[in-house]
Amino acid sequence: MKKKLIKLSNRSILSVKGSDNEKFLQGIITCNVEKIKNKSSYGSILTPQGKLLYDFIIYKKDNHFLIDVHKSNIDDFIKLLTMYKLRSNVELIKREDLSVFTDLNNECSDNENIDPRLASIGLRKILSANYEHFSDEKILYEKKLVKLGIAEIGDDIRPGDMFPIEANLDYLNGIDFQKGCFIGQEVSSRMHRRGKTKKRIICFKSNDNFTNNDVLVYNDKTIGTVIKKIEDYGIALIKLDKIINPERETITITSKDKIKSIDINLPTFFPI
Repeated sequence: MKKKLIKLSNRSILSVKGSDNEKFLQGIITCNVEKIKNKSSYGSILTPQGKLLYDFIIYKKDNHFLIDVHKSNIDDFIKLLTMYKLRSNVELIKREDLSVFTDLNNECSDNENIDPRLASIGLRKILSANYEHFSDEKILYEKKLVKLGIAEIGDDIRPGDMFPIEANLDYLNGIDFQKGCFIGQEVSSRMHRRGKTKKRIICFKSNDNFTNNDVLVYNDKTIGTVIKKIEDYGIALIKLDKIINPERETITITSKDKIKSIDINLPTFFPI
């Protein structure tokens, strides 16, 4: 039997139950839980100052929600939600009986399980942790995200390091600016209304070696920082106003006092 599904062993599942669960989540996270029915949604929770703490994919199952979050963050995520729930009738349960799987092939019409960030990522499913017909090649998923220009909190970004718009959540269906209040909403909405963001995560390609957090210098000015590179493809947080043509440009930069060449590309999901 061909093993199409890849197990994402770096993800954990949180169940949010209770009669107040929808109202509770609606008031604190960036996506609109009232619109989640047969499909999943991409969202996040921010600091009061609008910085990105945790991103996740959220599903509605009957009368409760399942949140797919990075395993390294789940305990702190639960503590944060516990602090916010106060007297709300909400129960938070870490579901160790469930695991997250992805199918990078887009050959089926399973619309309910399409990754809510971008259809080209593939399918994403929550199945029993005992499910056996899977591959351990998580690196294939990581490569695909890097090629698409997508970073995740936990593996690529530290909680609180950047604003959600810098991480392109506004382009990946991760923020609903029409839903009303959520934590950090005022700062995020102001950045959105201004329409200009100095820094964003973009893609690059290079045959040269880079490591995470390498500083990129162009024309004697720091233009950004490498987030991750796998083989010839990478993602970096770049000051877009420092690049003449960020849509597609080959530039010579300096990193660790070495001259290197990179091809910069805007992710395909950027609006034209």
